[in-house]
Amino acid sequence: MIVLLISCNRKGTINSDSLKKYKIEYNSDFFQWNGLVSDVFPIQLESVDDALIASSTQGIIDEENIYIFDLRLGKVVNFSATGKYKGLVGTRGNGPGEYVELRDFCVAGDYIYLLDYKKIHCFNRSTREFVESWSIDGNNAFNPSQLFVFDKNDYFLWCSNPDTWNKDKGEYYRLRKIKGRSIDKEYFKYEYRTSDDPRFYFNGAYCYIKPIDGEDIIYKLTKDSIFASFAIDFGEYAISSEKIDELRKSKERNAFLKSNYYKSISNVLETKDHIYFKCIGPDTRTYEGLINKKTEEIKFGLWDYNRSPRFFFTDGIFLYGYYEPYTLIENKFNESELNTCFDSAFNLKNINISDNIVIVKILLQ
Repeated sequence: MIVLLISCNRKGTINSDSLKKYKIEYNSDFFQWNGLVSDVFPIQLESVDDALIASSTQGIIDEENIYIFDLRLGKVVNFSATGKYKGLVGTRGNGPGEYVELRDFCVAGDYIYLLDYKKIHCFNRSTREFVESWSIDGNNAFNPSQLFVFDKNDYFLWCSNPDTWNKDKGEYYRLRKIKGRSIDKEYFKYEYRTSDDPRFYFNGAYCYIKPIDGEDIIYKLTKDSIFASFAIDFGEYAISSEKIDELRKSKERNAFLKSNYYKSISNVLETKDHIYFKCIGPDTRTYEGLINKKTEEIKFGLWDYNRSPRFFFTDGIFLYGYYEPYTLIENKFNESELNTCFDSAFNLKNINISDNIVIVKILLQ
């Protein structure tokens, strides 16, 4: 364990008294899940039209419900824990409770919250009926792309990049704590543009904050605090936010994307004994890693788009990922031998190419 002291120029204070740092060894081989998985439980999602999922990076599960946010199609879909379609949360439009541009969602207490363009909509969790909406204070060009809610008077908003920004004329912060519909605190001073990917990864009683591009500290957010949880050290393949900014401004086409560094960390998901993460690495290829919190052993390698699940949420015990039916059928046809630990979970006789995605609920060893 390496202890780091971190200076902070943010309005809100962040607890970083001690920080565990995991060092990643570069590996260009595909990640092998065989030997890491104890059990796999498939959940076939119902395939009615409104329920179909094109792509998702965010989900939440409780004892009775699965909620999946499809950013591409702009909808939040509610399924039962066994995959039966229950309904949509809100609809696109300009009426009461309808959203213009769905950006994020969160479930807290008895309610579901949807983040719209500078507005939040609240729905009853049991009935999915609209309750109320309120506008977001947009001063200082703050246009949030993600939210994390504890209740309607206590929540966080993240703004990846302000609508307008001039380093010489304004001071902006990426994260706001809202209490009673007013700004309580602000964190993470804005210095460089960053990606608009999902920022919050929900893990039960708290969530992780995906680092700003080029940074390696994973922050944990609870109702009462934000603190540095751990860091991921890529060694000679690490890159700073300053270097990323320089590459993005380069006249060379796609200089940043082609650079031989690890550029961003995402999909930070924690179970009782493990931490799973993804990152974009050299040549813009995607990598995935699994940290054993007890032994501190780290497994790391290339993410295989065709054979590994797309992990996108956890309940603190299981990891949840998904496969598209096409991928499952193609792997079976090609007799893939990579990550065979997942193969026995699927009955391909019951899966058609036009079906909805298949959730995989995974218990790690």
